[in-house]
Amino acid sequence: MAFGRILLAWVVVGAWLAIWAFGERRVTGAGGPSAAELAPLAGEALLLALFAALWFGSLGSGAWWLVFLLLGGLMAWPVRSLAGAARVARVVVAGGLLAWTLGA
Repeated sequence: MAFGRILLAWVVVGAWLAIWAFGERRVTGAGGPSAAELAPLAGEALLLALFAALWFGSLGSGAWWLVFLLLGGLMAWPVRSLAGAARVARVVVAGGLLAWTLGA
């Protein structure tokens, strides 16, 4: 898998996570995400992009939604509220963007 595609996937998912954080903060009335919050989002996007590159490059492209559903569930565990379910959905959408970007 080309480094350029992984870099593009990182940028796309990073933008998605920043948009999600902005929307989440707007709903709660806290304003947009601060610069201090963007670094962890960039790190999360990088790890998701590298995980997706490993998945799509070696293990396969089928059932990507199940892989990212399980990953989102692990990241948001325990899912006890609608906010927890939304955080799982956030990772599943990121997985879809990665599947689209990395050509799965």
